[in-house]
Amino acid sequence: MKQKFFLNLFYSFITIQVYGQTKPVTGNWLLTLIETGQKTDQPYIINHFDANGDISIYSTKIAEFTQRNQTIDFKSERVKFYNGRFHILKHTPKDLILGGDSATFYYKRAYNPKQQNNPVYQNLIGTWLMHGTRPTYVKFEEDGRFIMLNLEEEMNVTTKGSWLFIPDEKAFVVLADVDVLRRKDSILNINKEYMEVLNKGIQYQLEKQPEVSSIKHLQIDEDSLPEPTEGQPDLPWNDDDLWMFLPKLKNLHYKRFVYHPEVKVFSEDDISVDVLVNPDKQSIKFNSYKEMDEERIPFITRTKGPLMESYNRFFPQKDLDRYRIIDRKRPWKIGDKTFECTVINGIIGDEQYQYWMINNLPGVFAKIIHEAPGLMDEPVYIKYELDNINKR
Repeated sequence: MKQKFFLNLFYSFITIQVYGQTKPVTGNWLLTLIETGQKTDQPYIINHFDANGDISIYSTKIAEFTQRNQTIDFKSERVKFYNGRFHILKHTPKDLILGGDSATFYYKRAYNPKQQNNPVYQNLIGTWLMHGTRPTYVKFEEDGRFIMLNLEEEMNVTTKGSWLFIPDEKAFVVLADVDVLRRKDSILNINKEYMEVLNKGIQYQLEKQPEVSSIKHLQIDEDSLPEPTEGQPDLPWNDDDLWMFLPKLKNLHYKRFVYHPEVKVFSEDDISVDVLVNPDKQSIKFNSYKEMDEERIPFITRTKGPLMESYNRFFPQKDLDRYRIIDRKRPWKIGDKTFECTVINGIIGDEQYQYWMINNLPGVFAKIIHEAPGLMDEPVYIKYELDNINKR
């Protein structure tokens, strides 16, 4: 009887020792809230508590910590509030709250996105187009990487960072230097095609975009192209054809697609082209406009006159240095009509082009593909597809 009593007492003592101690707070914690007196801040920054006693943000050491049961001592020369003794007010697999004389910190465990088996999380993965005044794409990757692409008039701006999913709050956190969606975003509505989120009191609507993992590049072998020749051999129409047909033409409408490899989607624009012909002055002008929100924004103007572009075999497109005809009867359908096209692969310097010239519509291109090295090692891939012809 006495032996059993002492054994129970021993095991009780061991249990108190084991469960009375706090497990180490090592790992990644998302700092969601800081309370200091009457002020609060929501930084939403990942703090990595390393087993060696270092605290780092984005791999930069900001402080040191020492944990003793229910207290943590902070020491930092870089962050003033990471100094002094803090009591562990709450420590669960999901939450950590530290309280000290200067501040109270609220953390949430930074989840590994790959471990999430949640329908909301599954719908988030992919690329979204945000509704707004300028086209903005955001991409959520399964490895926790975040990409935002803003399409500007002069130059596109790409920002990269990371993101976290908070399943118990139906929210995600964007950890990147971006103007919108930064820090915490509450998901108001989401499915496979549409999402509404709330960020700092502002609602945003986003549409899921079909991703294109790979595209068929032109891959034109320059050595296989014939040497440059004078005139217009084997092409479907010449200058005389242009002067006879283009005065009858009023407007062309194209869809313009630009591939963005960083987010794996095509952006799309409506391009309207007005055709102006002055037979007396022997001039032709193609005025192109982007159609946006019922407005026509000037885009590209191409002119052919007595001197300008007078030797361009492919007007109103750029003249090619070298080219090869790869098809003479390639079909192109617009509505219920099908047109035969002469298809040409060619180059201008290190740029590659493919032209689809409609055989019986001089000056009208059914399709254009343009590839170039581009800036910042981001290749250019643009294609135009004709979908409407208006005659006078």
